[in-house]
Amino acid sequence: MKSIKTATLDKRLEKRLLEFMSRDRISHFYAIYDLQYMKDKTLAWVALSEDEIVGYLLEYDKRILYMREARGCGIPLLQKSGLAEALFNIETHHLHSVKSLFKLVEPADKITKGQVTTFVTMKATRQSFRPVIRHEVRELEKDNAPALANLLGITPEQALGFFSGSAFGLFKGKKLVSYAASPETLEDLAIIRGVFTAPDERNHGYSKSVCSLLVSRLLDQGKDVILYVSKDNAAAIRVYRKIGFKNTGHFFFGFTAKRRN
Repeated sequence: MKSIKTATLDKRLEKRLLEFMSRDRISHFYAIYDLQYMKDKTLAWVALSEDEIVGYLLEYDKRILYMREARGCGIPLLQKSGLAEALFNIETHHLHSVKSLFKLVEPADKITKGQVTTFVTMKATRQSFRPVIRHEVRELEKDNAPALANLLGITPEQALGFFSGSAFGLFKGKKLVSYAASPETLEDLAIIRGVFTAPDERNHGYSKSVCSLLVSRLLDQGKDVILYVSKDNAAAIRVYRKIGFKNTGHFFFGFTAKRRN
């Protein structure tokens, strides 16, 4: 590759970057979403070679760094961010660049064997989807935030962030025991995150029922549905495959790291 130059994202470059990202909307889902809907919390830098965009670094909410695309642009881009510690989501070939500037602290998913979570990306379409609904599931509203907070061990204020899109849950009495949500969606694509069943309520098929209702809703809206799952989370992968999710071939690394002195 020719020499790499970096530039802070401006309006002129933003249009070009969104066009660049749209070549593979699965890989760039969160970056597209943040640039379109969360600009006030987002900083971005692009890498250029002979005035062509070849990669980018996106900093979200002063705590998350996404980096995508060509080899050779990792270090110049990472030097633009001033974060001392960040949660990374990167393509696998950028790990060496990150390690040269940052010390790995912990994986993004606690189930991971090692310091780096390898996320497998899976996708469900109208053609592949096979719903499994064997339990009563209902759509969650904002007034269910305390129940969700109790399930996840977070505050009700934090739980409200999961209600910006669609969310479904399964109750036992007044207790929420399983849930799945899709807080962020694009025009043609939605992502599921936050799938969780209480540890003492697992192995009853609750996640399959909850996810099936959520995916049905998103497909009815004309969107394909994707998700990230740790390659070490065999139980979750089995659930997603049973309802029709298939691997897309996209793999990403996720971890927390601190900048070296």
